Amino acid sequence: MNVLRPVGNGASSRKYDLLTALGTMALAANPAEQRRVLRLMVAITARYNWAQDLLAVAQVELAKLWSVDERTVKRAMAEYRTRGWLVLKRPAARGRVAEYGLGIETLLLASRED
Repeated sequence: MNVLRPVGNGASSRKYDLLTALGTMALAANPAEQRRVLRLMVAITARYNWAQDLLAVAQVELAKLWSVDERTVKRAMAEYRTRGWLVLKRPAARGRVAEYGLGIETLLLASRED
């Protein structure tokens, strides 16, 4: 599957298509999976840079957005990496947050059934 990055002409519709697919997947899932998908949607909506395919946000900030503990954020990010929903571009280092890209193809395949 050849998935274009959602930038340029028609980008807004591709962005909404991805978010709609994720929302549909969440609504059809069990409560734990719903929470997992909705948290990712909040992170994408709030802090994802579509032009650079970059999600760079501190765990402290995500914890506030999601109303959870930082350890929950750490577990969730590990789960997203394991599933291929997020791809680590640059690991965290002293004074710098980790940078992730979206695994758009993987997300679309995961939501295909719904």
